[in-house]
Amino acid sequence: MGAQQPQWDRAGQIPSAVDTVTAWRAPQRRPVVVAVHGMEDSWQSWEKLTGLLGADHQVYALDLPWRAGNDYRWRQYGTPAHWLHQGLQAIPEPVDVLLGHSFGANAVLQYLAQCGPAGPAARTAVLAAPFYRPSTLVCDWSLYHQSFAGFRSVMTEGMRTRLGARAAALEPELLASMADKLIERIGPMGFLALYDQFVATTELNLSQVPIPALVLAGEHDQGLAGDRAEALAEAMPMADVQLRPEFGHFFHVDHAGEAHERITAFLRAHLGGAGTRPRDTATRELRHEQTEVTHQLADSAEPLTTTPYQNGHTA
Repeated sequence: MGAQQPQWDRAGQIPSAVDTVTAWRAPQRRPVVVAVHGMEDSWQSWEKLTGLLGADHQVYALDLPWRAGNDYRWRQYGTPAHWLHQGLQAIPEPVDVLLGHSFGANAVLQYLAQCGPAGPAARTAVLAAPFYRPSTLVCDWSLYHQSFAGFRSVMTEGMRTRLGARAAALEPELLASMADKLIERIGPMGFLALYDQFVATTELNLSQVPIPALVLAGEHDQGLAGDRAEALAEAMPMADVQLRPEFGHFFHVDHAGEAHERITAFLRAHLGGAGTRPRDTATRELRHEQTEVTHQLADSAEPLTTTPYQNGHTA
């Protein structure tokens, strides 16, 4: 039997005594975006950005084990890439875009590096504020303590973002106390989950990632500042790395409009039939404006095998 043809939908019908006039809607498929939230965050954190993307895309947001309030026992049963792979089984149609933020962006990176010969279950990827360790950055106690400071800073920024306008009305001492309680609740297991993933990024085989990726981050976001962004651009030829001076770690919330513009421009170029060959090494570039550099913040590498969807697609 041949492939099932897309079905037209009956949009409306006007009956009369003589005959009936019917309007049929042509089958249309919008590009499918799957959003992957960060550590101690929620699938609902995508609301502002996906509210804009939803005009032209079908958006799914995964609720993953590293959500806010988790106990980190999920680490005993699989890597972030494993859990993302599991989440993709819940998507009932082919995926066009993997969209990840922070820890979720690194779960996407790990998945892309380990998906095996069958390739990833997506045509493009968008990575918002990922983190990457260049091979020149030695993993020592200094890096460990520096990374913990960065972890605390990001968790505090996330708390401020969730509070929104209420944060401005709170005394600095109260905000600091709230941050202390948040870090205490997350505990060492949460930090180690992030630190392990960060350290292991150096070993990811990103040179073989077969799909184009857009990497967006702030110039002063420690996870990808300075030589870290340069190193990621060098390690991943299919990536277009862009640093923006106005972006913080949670720019998908604070600057959702500009993030939407950059993402949709990228998707138009790559989902509209444009080729996906790597940029030539001589023309590979890291795009930013007047950047000043600073420094911040993975998991074991084992190939992920594809699992068929019920509808025959693979992840």
